Amino acid sequence: MKKLWKCLTALALLGACVAPQVVVTDQKTALEQQAAGGYPALENELQQASLSPAPEPLVGEARTAGRDPRQRDGALAELYVQSAADADAVDRLLLQKCIGEGLSGLLEPRPNECVGAADAAEVARVLERENQHRRQLWQLLANARQLSIERVQPVWRELHLQQVVCGGLVEASAGSWGPKSC
Repeated sequence: MKKLWKCLTALALLGACVAPQVVVTDQKTALEQQAAGGYPALENELQQASLSPAPEPLVGEARTAGRDPRQRDGALAELYVQSAADADAVDRLLLQKCIGEGLSGLLEPRPNECVGAADAAEVARVLERENQHRRQLWQLLANARQLSIERVQPVWRELHLQQVVCGGLVEASAGSWGPKSC
């Protein structure tokens, strides 16, 4: 009987020596974060939405109505300054081949040729802002010189291509894309 008690005691002690698996995490679960009032996905989305400024709408001659030609040139300078703010992002995306200078004078997305990491939302925002600025600029130039936009665009593009970053993606002919040589 003593042997039986010794065996049972030994078995009980061996069973008690097994350490339970405990996992300690340093972050709360998503449910705990939401219960505490934190919504990181929504907060991030809200922050991104607040960081996407849009260009001023230019409706007809509303911005230049009643101004003399010297003041119209000031409006033209304003548009150049606004587009200069995105110039670094445009140059970077042109070099990454994520966007290209199209024959129309507008920037075009080239996601299949993009080299490196580029945020699709950022690319879309930059393209939208820059193309809007270009359309506004063409409208302003056309109104100031009493020309059609169709006559202003090719001249503007020819002058603009001189300022495009070396190696940036440019459409040479319909559907033919390549880096700008310097």
